[in-house]
Amino acid sequence: MPELPEVETIRRALEKPLQGGTVSKVELTLPRLLLDAKPLDMARSLPGQTVRGVIRRGKYLILEFDRDTVVFHLGMTGQLTFAPSDAIENPEFHRTVTGMQKPKGAHPVDKHTHLVLFLTNGGKLMFRDPRTFGKILFISGHKWADHPRVGKLGPEPLDLRIQPFLKEKKSDFSSRPIKSLLLDQSFLAGVGNIYADEALFASGIHPRRLAKTLKPEERNRLMTHVKSVLKKGIKYQGTTFSDYRKPDGSSGDNYERLMAYGRGGRPCRRCGTVMKKTVVAQRGTVFCPKCQPLRSRQ
Repeated sequence: MPELPEVETIRRALEKPLQGGTVSKVELTLPRLLLDAKPLDMARSLPGQTVRGVIRRGKYLILEFDRDTVVFHLGMTGQLTFAPSDAIENPEFHRTVTGMQKPKGAHPVDKHTHLVLFLTNGGKLMFRDPRTFGKILFISGHKWADHPRVGKLGPEPLDLRIQPFLKEKKSDFSSRPIKSLLLDQSFLAGVGNIYADEALFASGIHPRRLAKTLKPEERNRLMTHVKSVLKKGIKYQGTTFSDYRKPDGSSGDNYERLMAYGRGGRPCRRCGTVMKKTVVAQRGTVFCPKCQPLRSRQ
């Protein structure tokens, strides 16, 4: 599932072509992806409205129009692609390691393309999602931050002032494993499996360590590394491990730079010890037993 760096990469790629564009027509072919709104309301309301903002909140991508807002959650296999008016459609697809086919840039509208926003300048934004775990919200007005799905999100890690956050969240460091807490979107917005593993490795903290046992300096170090691994992910335009692709169909460049995620059974890049794989919070988890020891007193 795309995490904060992947969604931020998509946001940056879409901002310039979408900003100021005006919708001419809406085609939604799979209505169940649209939550808490009627497809007809969106189809009638959006035409004539102009994109005023392309925003990211956690793992959500938000398009603010003149009067309304459309919010995307990509799920596992969702992809947003913008095709300008002069785009040459490429019917070829990448086949990912999960077997899904991902388009190489501007693609023909196919059975997996569930929403198309046509613009008056001839461009179009396409939402394609083979497994249909993605979600679309159509919200009247601009109070999307109050929507139950968005309003429950925790702070944005990139905006985090660490010391005030740690003081405020002291009681939230619970009896759960620390990785489970990092994956909780109400604790921090946008951190998922990839960057939780990376931050814990960089911090030297075992993923099964109970959050409440972390010392103040360990909490500070962990939050610092959460920010650093997310910034690194953005710098290299996201991690393509399986299904994630940028809006132009290309892969992110962060995968080969990962220190922990996806490296189970391979030597640690820091000490050479074989990386171990386990399950924490029902998610595959990789750690180095030497660099991230779990002591009995912890």
